Amino acid sequence: MSVALAISMAGPAAGQTGSPPPAAASAPPSSADPFAVSGVKVDISGSNPTTIRDQAIREAQAKAWAELYRRLVPGGGNPPRLSDNDVARLVQGFEIDEEKVSASRYLGSITVRFRPNAVRDALGQGGGTAQYVEPPSRPFVLLPVTMTDGRTILWEDRTPWRAAWEARQPAASLVPLVVPDGELADAQAMGADDAVSGNADAVTRMAQRYKAGGVVVARTELPANGPDPARGLTVDVTRYGLDGAHESQTVQVKGGGTADDLLARAVASVSGQLDESWRAAHTTPTGPEQTTLVRVPLTAVNDWVETRKRLSAATAVSRTTLVSMSRTEALVNLTYRGGPDQLAQTLARNDLSLTRAAAAVPMQGAYPGAPVPAATDWQLTLLPRGMGASMPATPAALPATGNPSVLAPSAPLGTAPAYGAPPAGGAMTGAPPRNLGTLPAKGVP
Repeated sequence: MSVALAISMAGPAAGQTGSPPPAAASAPPSSADPFAVSGVKVDISGSNPTTIRDQAIREAQAKAWAELYRRLVPGGGNPPRLSDNDVARLVQGFEIDEEKVSASRYLGSITVRFRPNAVRDALGQGGGTAQYVEPPSRPFVLLPVTMTDGRTILWEDRTPWRAAWEARQPAASLVPLVVPDGELADAQAMGADDAVSGNADAVTRMAQRYKAGGVVVARTELPANGPDPARGLTVDVTRYGLDGAHESQTVQVKGGGTADDLLARAVASVSGQLDESWRAAHTTPTGPEQTTLVRVPLTAVNDWVETRKRLSAATAVSRTTLVSMSRTEALVNLTYRGGPDQLAQTLARNDLSLTRAAAAVPMQGAYPGAPVPAATDWQLTLLPRGMGASMPATPAALPATGNPSVLAPSAPLGTAPAYGAPPAGGAMTGAPPRNLGTLPAKGVP
């Protein structure tokens, strides 16, 4: 029997009541949610069926929290001890995938979904971990490509490689993956040649179709009669982002067992390698959020658009609020976790330079007579693509007239006052300040 529940939890046994399950479009499958833990097995015995079911839910939530902690924390280990009520406060809801109930025993498999922001806060509390890995805010589309007898097969035939991915069980995956069914709309969005070449337009179409953050192409070569288990398998894996960036790696799978065993190990190895690559690039400090005011020089029409796009990809930045903008600069509040040094390093990975001069950078009014905000010694500058990776891990301080493209640490600043209205009859030398909105925190349900 399969039962699905989506319940807002107020306590460890709050699963008895709640709202009906949300529509499928509003809740991604558990395999596409990095803050969900699937397949949690429970086996509880007792004299009261209702009591043992409540106990099973509490045990499933505790097991899921331990698994999620190992998924998100570098090095894994055991999570900080939390009471049943504390764990329940982290839970958004649960789904009973399978259960068998008798008068004295409960056997079940349960999926537990956690509240992302509550988990982020809990990881740094009570002497918890200093860092965690921010998972992707959206899943990636996984395309299993097979090379056979000189043919590139993606949708045309159902290959053993595709079958292995379709049989993949929900696991403790950091990078959520969605394998398309291969419908006509899938083939129209991206063909086999597009997948191999990484055609940017096709990547965008496929990602939009599944509301994904990008596409992963896993390509392997198989004989027409299937893989040879004794020889192992080589899989070329490329992850394409929506910003045009891509990352390639090769996964080697040792031989042994049956052909199905080999393919299942290859699927697990590719998924594990994707997790490790993401973990290496997206480790984020824990701790309470803080806000820092920064100045963003604007020299071209597209500078703010590009800056905003890169900030949205920076895992340490939970919110970006535009205070004001003129033709030459923007004034922005960055809300983030950790210290400014860690923030600078995270932004550098997204080709953004966060710098601090020895003397504060004076801010200009957007028009004559406009209130001038407090000076800020932080400046955020766009870097050429790929340059951020070469930034020093421990940046040096800048002189007052130094190059603003070098990172430097500092204590966080406060927020800036809002701009006032322009004076009546004042001559305008630039665009008046405009509030262009706020970037929402990533991963917020």
